[in-house]
Amino acid sequence: MLGEVAALLAAFFWALASILYGRFSHHFSALQLNLIKGAIASSLMLITLPLLPDVNFDLSKQHMFILLLSGVIGIAIGDSAYFASLKRIGVNKTLLLESIAPPLSGILAVVLLGSLLSWQSWLGVVITTFAVALVVMQPETDKQAVNITGIGFGLLASVCQASGVVISHYALVAGDIEPLLGALIRLLAGVGVIFLMLVVLKRKELVGIANGFAKLASREFALLLLAIIVGTFLTLWLQQVALKHANPAVAQTLIATSPIFILFFAIAKGQIPTIKTLSGTVLAIAGISLFFIFR
Repeated sequence: MLGEVAALLAAFFWALASILYGRFSHHFSALQLNLIKGAIASSLMLITLPLLPDVNFDLSKQHMFILLLSGVIGIAIGDSAYFASLKRIGVNKTLLLESIAPPLSGILAVVLLGSLLSWQSWLGVVITTFAVALVVMQPETDKQAVNITGIGFGLLASVCQASGVVISHYALVAGDIEPLLGALIRLLAGVGVIFLMLVVLKRKELVGIANGFAKLASREFALLLLAIIVGTFLTLWLQQVALKHANPAVAQTLIATSPIFILFFAIAKGQIPTIKTLSGTVLAIAGISLFFIFR
């Protein structure tokens, strides 16, 4: 139950962060934004980790390598692709493409780890994934050209996230690793690879980070910091808790319900949802309930 609850909390925080990060997609490139949020969030983790009781820092080389690999795949590549997709096709379409990650996580968990789901859990994965897709598949209000690049980045992000969570799940469970420590190792791996990519390939972007911050008003900087705290520091920590205590397919499915929370934020702003959106929300809640009943 702990893993499922942590996954839902991660979905809530990621929904809030996605809205906030969307405000900065034109201030920073995808790699710049990924490096900024990774550097700040890892600093917060380094401060928090010593405050936790009974943290075992003695990791095997194998589990350390697996977590580092997971960070490179899921954070360095996956998150950069996510931000690139967010910038090109927006939050809704990016989250729609992200909805393929849960069933893919289930398939990878079976193939790589032999981790089987009950039929109720598989039904929950299918229903919830379909419901999330129904919520984010809004009709176009204008006839814009299809952005193939944005779609490609969204698909890449989904594949990397699915691969990253399955690999991370194995290391956390097999090595009995503290979730925050696992999150920190993954994040440091991602930040390191992104930094090297900017130094080698796009040095001007690395220098341009300071210019991007200079253009931010104090209120915008506070919002960016809030997005990093809830969207990277807390979300990644909760994601690791979910991955340690739940099947990766179940965890990824629940984390992918962030569009449902985005809908609630929209309603709070006075936006009236469509019948299709409300139907998808009810269906998603029904799918989520399958992970908590028949236990």
